[in-house]
Amino acid sequence: MAAPIRFYFDFASPYAWFALPGLARLATMYGRDIDLRPMLLWAVFKAQNIPPPLDVPARRAYLVADMVRSAEFHGVPFTLPAQLGISTHLAARLFYAHVRQAPEDARNLAHALLHAHMVEGRSLADETVLISCAAPFGMSAADTRAAVSDPQAKHCLSEAVDAAVAAGVCGSPYFVVDGEGFFGADRLPQIAWRLARPSCVSPA
Repeated sequence: MAAPIRFYFDFASPYAWFALPGLARLATMYGRDIDLRPMLLWAVFKAQNIPPPLDVPARRAYLVADMVRSAEFHGVPFTLPAQLGISTHLAARLFYAHVRQAPEDARNLAHALLHAHMVEGRSLADETVLISCAAPFGMSAADTRAAVSDPQAKHCLSEAVDAAVAAGVCGSPYFVVDGEGFFGADRLPQIAWRLARPSCVSPA
């Protein structure tokens, strides 16, 4: 059976939100699963000594304009978050805590969290937002609070950051297809090309 497409992303990344529907279509078309790996992009950048792009005024101005344009291009609803680049460690912990028990919910839970932040403009640093996102998945407020402080979920997130660094992740979203890395929502056409024409050369 073909390996899943590994999808490294940060819940704070608008480009992850833009990429998810197209990636889901490609996975269905080529019979691949998606291995969702939420991570903390700021932690990956710190480990790699990469300055956060939003800290550079010219790049921030470009990216803000590009986010609006990219949402229109990909045909997805989007509301520019009031605060870009927030730490989404609580959302990622919630994800890992829940999907450990219910892996079949992974894609829908990721979608719910991204939708809350990228469409409804709600902050994933707000506990009440996480509680509302988790409720449709059978989690009570107490369950959600326990999930975001769960030691195993914290460990899973830490492992995801370490794996992202080891994989050479340089932004969000970052995809690994049969060992080959692709960065950015605009790489979806290349991923489709690669899935249709598997590489004969193992990546270095």
